[in-house]
Amino acid sequence: MHSVSVGVACTTSAEHLTRCLTSIRSQRDAVTFDVTVVHDPAISIDACRTEFPEFHFVANTGQRSPLQLVSRLLHECKGDLILLTKDHCIPAPDWIRRMVEAQAPDRAAVGGRVEPAPDASAIEWAFFFIDFHRYTAPIDNTWPSSLTVCNVSYRHERLATIREVWQDVFVETAVNDALAARFGRLWIEPSSEVTLHRQLTLREAVSERYTFGRLFAYSRLANTSGQKRVLYVLFTPALPLVLLRRLTSAATRSRHHTRALTRAWLPLTLMVLGRSIGEWFGYITGRPPRTFKLH
Repeated sequence: MHSVSVGVACTTSAEHLTRCLTSIRSQRDAVTFDVTVVHDPAISIDACRTEFPEFHFVANTGQRSPLQLVSRLLHECKGDLILLTKDHCIPAPDWIRRMVEAQAPDRAAVGGRVEPAPDASAIEWAFFFIDFHRYTAPIDNTWPSSLTVCNVSYRHERLATIREVWQDVFVETAVNDALAARFGRLWIEPSSEVTLHRQLTLREAVSERYTFGRLFAYSRLANTSGQKRVLYVLFTPALPLVLLRRLTSAATRSRHHTRALTRAWLPLTLMVLGRSIGEWFGYITGRPPRTFKLH
């Protein structure tokens, strides 16, 4: 391994991005690395360009979804090892060192933990449970079936062998499955951590979950037969019960998370319903959401 690139997908705001880049700039005991930020062109980041002149910033002109933004990020990062995160995440001070040390030939891709902010509200906890419950401590299985783009690393040469999978859009499950099929199992490094900081209203969170559900269904249908599509339409109405049961089971592994789940139950239920309804309509219509904007 000769070079390391850090890629940051900016989907929310300049304020979030500033916090993220400040943490990356302050990494301890890290190898030499470069940083590339690809951002939604609707987000003004002029202040960040001034504050972090050593970093490379790219506006993803023509962007229609965050999936295209992360795809552009992989095209822009040139290091032998590419570390990815998002602007609303704050990497731990030793994040780069931990991710570099965790690389091994039999690990197709290496991810890490995502933890909620210490002052997370009930809505923020609900958002965390939906997207990141599989990546929080305690990590029981270091050979997971999935990794999150908020804390993940890829070898450039391996990504090149599956370029057709992420050439236009980055669907993390498709990318990770393709790498695992060729290079070994996925690995999650318990010592690698980023902290999630998303300030959302309940309306914004539910709307975003609905849109993600629509986008997930649309992406899934690209490689799905007509018969499977019918099954998805029939059984997706049961998805809220399945998801809530899964999230409850994951949260009860930790006393702290159990208390947070109790506080976040109402917004969590509404977000799960929003996501499930979006996915169901996605299967019915076969179309992506008309607009996609993260708050």
